[in-house]
This record gives sequence, structure tokens and C-alpha cells, in this order.
Amino acid sequence: MAKPEPSEPGAGVTVTGVGVLTPAGRGVDPLWRTLSAGGAPPRPIEHFDTTQAGTHLAHFVPHEPGLPGPGHPGRMAALATAAVADALADAGAPGAGTALVIATTDETGAEVSARWDGWRSSGTTPAGVPLEERVATACGLTGQAVTVATTSAAGCVALGVARRMITSGRVRRVVVCGVDVITEAGFYGLAALRTLSPHGCRPFSADRSGIRISEAAAALVIETDAPQRGRIRGRLEGVAANNLAAQPARPEAEGVAAAVRSALHQAGRLPAEVDYVNAHAAGTRHGDAAELSALHQVFGDRLIRDLPVVSSKVAIGHCQGAAGVVEAVVSLATLERGEVLPTLGLASVDPRWREYNLGQRPPGRPPEVAVSVSCGLGGVNAAVVLGAARARPSGSDARREADAHAG
Repeated sequence: MAKPEPSEPGAGVTVTGVGVLTPAGRGVDPLWRTLSAGGAPPRPIEHFDTTQAGTHLAHFVPHEPGLPGPGHPGRMAALATAAVADALADAGAPGAGTALVIATTDETGAEVSARWDGWRSSGTTPAGVPLEERVATACGLTGQAVTVATTSAAGCVALGVARRMITSGRVRRVVVCGVDVITEAGFYGLAALRTLSPHGCRPFSADRSGIRISEAAAALVIETDAPQRGRIRGRLEGVAANNLAAQPARPEAEGVAAAVRSALHQAGRLPAEVDYVNAHAAGTRHGDAAELSALHQVFGDRLIRDLPVVSSKVAIGHCQGAAGVVEAVVSLATLERGEVLPTLGLASVDPRWREYNLGQRPPGRPPEVAVSVSCGLGGVNAAVVLGAARARPSGSDARREADAHAG
């Protein structure tokens, strides 16, 4: 098969900074340790009544001094601000001229429940300052600030928005921040869809029955070309999304496969070049099956031979709109460290997938190209292609490198 050309410019779109707060703690190292050993323990939800939901547990970001507690209307903005500040510091990048793309399920900034309570008590819903404006002001970002709220696929979609902002020449630097917290409105919305499980996320398992909700904030600094300062954490090679689904509450294999193929095409990558897949794999009965069927359509028997497909949600829960950025951080850490961690808790793998490499077998070479998949309510399917800083060149980059060596 001929090597595809990247479908748009952008081979020089790099990731230069990372900031992340998850139930594992603050930073990439605690997250990596949690993914490799046991996972983060859930805690009871105490800031609203859960007796009508059938489950009362969630995953929370550990307390830090100055961080508002669960249920506080300022918690979401505080988490996002911390993640963005850490990412900018990691990149050594200034806020001036930097744009911001927020990814979340709650574009009001976790105030839906508070506004609902206000409406019930007084009949009014006072307007607040938009989340993206609060975070941009707190972090000194002077570029355009926007929010993407495409449910659980928001993080992946936001990475696509940021990439397009850069490849179009509109900006040179964007911070993408995925953030969500545990709200009554979000929790009971998922409960109404029978998505929540008292047993937590059990991706790929025969006894999977749904998700355990989680909160997190993760930020990536995305820049054009290689900056003169600091290091490159990886490359954002391609992102694609679609709304191909038969009904809004669950993904379909054809839609997921189309998103992965489109992202690879944009990146100028062949399926054979992918070394690692971070699956959405939330542990729902239909969702896991649809996603693995889609991946088999794209990658074929490589899922059995050598391509590891891994889910991180068993360790840290489903981070809602932040999931796509959190899992991009996990994918970049996998590429940086040259190690693929297995999916935890696979004592009872669904018989259909027992031969698949769910991270138990390391790839034949250190991973250099990753695909991360996200799916969201409303039928949104999204995929991102990430390359290591040392990644094998793609498309026209490969020819330029060959010409340079020939010269």
C-alpha cells in the first residue's frame, strides 16, 4: 500500500508542555505509577444525594491546599487553572499570545447544579463569567479562548480545534485543557442513561457493566514547529471526528473506524506504522464491542499479533470531557518512556478478545506512533494520532529526510 500524504499541513505541530491532575495526583509520574499498579481508589460522593442512582462512588482529584472541595462552584476553574499553569511551566512558554481551548461536558464551568438550585429557590439563573475566560485571565493567556463541549469526546475534538488553529496560521501556540468535576446534573444524567456501574470501569471484561465517573484536569501546550527553548514532548500528527452513529447513546463500529482512518490519513500514516492504541474502552457492554470491532476493521490481525490496545479507565475512572486530553497525556508518556502498560483488572476477559494484545505483550519495538480514541454521547467519534519526539517521519517528511541524507 502506498504511503499516504498528510491531508493537510501540520507535520511540525508539536506538544511542548504537559500538566495533569487526576485521581492519581498531580503530575505525570503519579499517573504513570497508578496506571501500572492497582489504580486509584474511589471515594463516596458526599456533596449531593446519590440514593436514587444505585451507586455512590466516584474518583476525585486528591485535595491540595487552596483547592476548593467537591461541590464548590469554583473547583472546576481551579483544576483547569492548575493544569494550564503546569503545562505552560513545563513548556517554558509565556501566556502572552497563547490561545486556549477548553474541553468539557459542562461549558458553564460546573455551575449547572448550582444554577438549578438557584432557579428552584428564587426563579433566577444568574450568568457567570465563562470558564474559558476565567482560566485565561488566571493564567495570563491573551489569545483567543474557546470551549468545546462534545461530551466524552471533547478532549479529542479540542485537540483537533487547536491543531487546525495552528495549521491555518491563526496562532503559533495553543493550550488545550480538558476538565470536568463530579456534578449532580452530570451524575444523574449518566444514571438516567443506565451508564453508571457500582463496580466501576471494567474495560474488555466479560462482566463489564458501565462506568465509574471521575474528575480530572489535563493540559497540553501545542505549538507550531520546534521551539528554540526546552524539549518536545511529542507531535500532534492528526485528529479527526465525526457523528456517524445509529443512535446518540452508544458508538457504532463504522463511525469509530472512520474517525481512526481519517486521523491516520491526516497524519500521513499507514495502519502498519501504529505501535500503540489507547482505547476509549470505558467498560460498557456495547461500547467496548463496537470499538474493538472498529479497530479490527482498521488494523486487522495486528490486534492479535503485535499491536497493544490498552484502556486507562479501569485505573482512574471515566474523566468525562477531560478523558481525551488525559489519555493523550497517557499516550505521550507511553511514547516518551518507550513502555506500554497493560490494562489493569483483566481477570475475566471477554472470550471474543482473549487473543487480542490488551497490553500484556510489549510491541516488538519501543512505540513511536500512537492512536488514541474517544467516543461521546450524541454519536461523536474521535481519534488522535500522536508521534514521539523521535518518531519515524510521515508522508512528505519522510521524503525530505531521505533527500537530506542523500545530499
